[in-house]
Amino acid sequence: MTNIIDDDSLRSLWRQSDTAPAPLPLAEIKLRATAFRRAIGKRNRREYVATAFVTLIFGLYALILPEPLLKIGSLLIIVGGLAMAWQLARRTARPDPAAEAADVRSYYHTQLTTEARMLASVGIWYLGPMLPGLAVFMAGIARASGFGGMVGFVVFAAVPAFVFLGIWLLNRRAAAMLREQIDQLDDAPRATEGETI
Repeated sequence: MTNIIDDDSLRSLWRQSDTAPAPLPLAEIKLRATAFRRAIGKRNRREYVATAFVTLIFGLYALILPEPLLKIGSLLIIVGGLAMAWQLARRTARPDPAAEAADVRSYYHTQLTTEARMLASVGIWYLGPMLPGLAVFMAGIARASGFGGMVGFVVFAAVPAFVFLGIWLLNRRAAAMLREQIDQLDDAPRATEGETI
């Protein structure tokens, strides 16, 4: 036997449901902003160390490898890595203790927005500068190994292409997750009291 619920019961149940987001406590926003700033700083330091490592390794390749395409590709990869590191430094939001102290909610929102934009465009500023050098380097590997044609290039370029695709997809996903956090911050009502925002 089924229970039949009338329209009035459904309306009253709907009115009773609380769908408004709860205010975020100020302490929670401060913790999130601090953790986010630290995570970005760690990520940037890792990227700078990786750039130094890539510069060292491909600098050695440019000196010791006999194939001209490998030398040119190595130098282009170094230039691309340095351009990527410069773009990372330029695009990352700067810590501003005064702004954070004045309005931590707006500061955190700005940090999230800046990072989301940066991650969404990673294909242009992060992967793009590396592509020319990597393409020339892969062509040099194909030629040096005796697979100098298009098939050899495609075989050697497949692995880096999949790695680049994975990096691009992961960063797009991270940007979407940050946009969800921004929406959550935007949707949470501001409290009139000083304890929550």
